Amino acid sequence: MSKRNDSNPILPLTLDDIPKNLPNVSNSSQNDRFSMISSNQGSIPSVSTYAQRQSKRSQLKKIRENLNTRFKVPKYFKRMLIFNSLDFETAFWEMLNLLHSPKRVYKSLYYQKQTKNKWSRDDPSFVLILCFLLIISAIFWGLMYTSGVLGILKLILYMVIVDFILFGLIIATIGWILANKFLLQSDAHIMGESLSNNSILNFIHKFIVFDSILEWSYCFDVHCNAYLIIWLCLYFIQFFFIPLITMNNIFSTIIGNSLYFIALSYYFLITFYGYNALPFLQKTEYLLAPVILFVITWLILTISGINIANIMCDSYFN
Repeated sequence: MSKRNDSNPILPLTLDDIPKNLPNVSNSSQNDRFSMISSNQGSIPSVSTYAQRQSKRSQLKKIRENLNTRFKVPKYFKRMLIFNSLDFETAFWEMLNLLHSPKRVYKSLYYQKQTKNKWSRDDPSFVLILCFLLIISAIFWGLMYTSGVLGILKLILYMVIVDFILFGLIIATIGWILANKFLLQSDAHIMGESLSNNSILNFIHKFIVFDSILEWSYCFDVHCNAYLIIWLCLYFIQFFFIPLITMNNIFSTIIGNSLYFIALSYYFLITFYGYNALPFLQKTEYLLAPVILFVITWLILTISGINIANIMCDSYFN
């Protein structure tokens, strides 16, 4: 126990002990408060500018990540070099069913979505088989209606690269944009954020929806499925009917125009089945509207005696 210090007792505080010239504490605290507020107000613009920059960076990062998930072209092409990873059996099954029961092909997409969590193919076997069929057709067409190996090679490049791949890239991109703009349900967006901080991105966002769950590669798959009937009618069957189609009579005109009418109409029918299979799309029946235009065009061309098949053969082989 400590001892009490009796020599220096603690005395109570009196009014005489308070200095007369004590500064006004309340005024000083108010001045400090005003200085802090003014300093905070001066720092608000810099913080706001920093937040805007960070928001723009995050939006651009999300767009790049979204595009990387949509366009997995390098991985797709990498599988072409690994022959053992290609599933040709499934590709042939899809081709046969696309000709007589296309709905069965698109019903199998639900199992693929459950197992692989994506709607598009990750196996290029279907595209490789279709390219092989186009190459064989181009060789036979070239042997009959072109001269020399160079003419055959040009025909192969034109039928495979231009007609199938380049045309498919354009059609898939147009279909992807239109589906996101007009067919996509309102609740089928992932991010749904506004890009109003950047005028250029905001302008692009009016036409291209980067945050859509619709895969661009799936739109290209739909084109590949529909192009199978194009190959069958216009590259295979037409090859055997060329001597009959090139005759200048009403019978050859009906056959030639009917081949193109069937091919194009079935192309849009397969396209309709492809987009209609996705549960987050609506009003896909509008994709069948071009068929009505094809019927009217077929009637006009046939009555006028214009053979569209003869015109296309002349443009290919001069």
